[in-house]
Amino acid sequence: MSDTGSIGPLVSDEFVIPKASSRAFRVEQGQHLRVIAHEGKQVADLRFLNAADPAEQFSSWLSISLNRIAGTGGTRRLQTLHSALPRQNLMATVVSDDAGRHQFYGQCIAAFYDKMGQPGHANCAELFEECLAPHGIGMANLDDTSVFNVFMPVRYLDDELGTYEFLGPSCEPGDAIVFRAEMDLLVAATSCPEETIVNDFDPKGMMYQILDPPG
Repeated sequence: MSDTGSIGPLVSDEFVIPKASSRAFRVEQGQHLRVIAHEGKQVADLRFLNAADPAEQFSSWLSISLNRIAGTGGTRRLQTLHSALPRQNLMATVVSDDAGRHQFYGQCIAAFYDKMGQPGHANCAELFEECLAPHGIGMANLDDTSVFNVFMPVRYLDDELGTYEFLGPSCEPGDAIVFRAEMDLLVAATSCPEETIVNDFDPKGMMYQILDPPG
């Protein structure tokens, strides 16, 4: 899934989201968002919202279903990202993907760490709330499962419970995934703080570039 020729050459903004932190930012229609594992194996959690109406948000299950029908993706990768019912609008398109294996689910929450004996641990749900608070958006306004878990592969086990296990990040240092915004987007992103195989046992930061379209 590569269309690097269509990626705009001009970087209009570049920043790093340090480990265990988050940031919300705009990506205008036609711009490209490049997410880079510049420090090594690491997962980024992304939420895509309509910048003009944040109630319209990326739907993981609908996007998986539509990509499966079109033959362009499924539970490991997506080419097109769509908003939830009833709108079902195209929000973004993946135009380049070095790793090609991700997850589309939710985010780590305080209850997970409580059960693992780590109360008070940083978690992506609270990081999302922190970066979206200036926009008047809290977890109550979000679909808690519609997250694009960049570079986070899982293995589904052939057991009677249908369980799964996390694998190490699918990326290598310098790998990137590039999205083209199909509408003006508000993107919320976290550098996952989990100190397990999910982040190669060493949480890191992630680099972001916003690129202007060619011409």
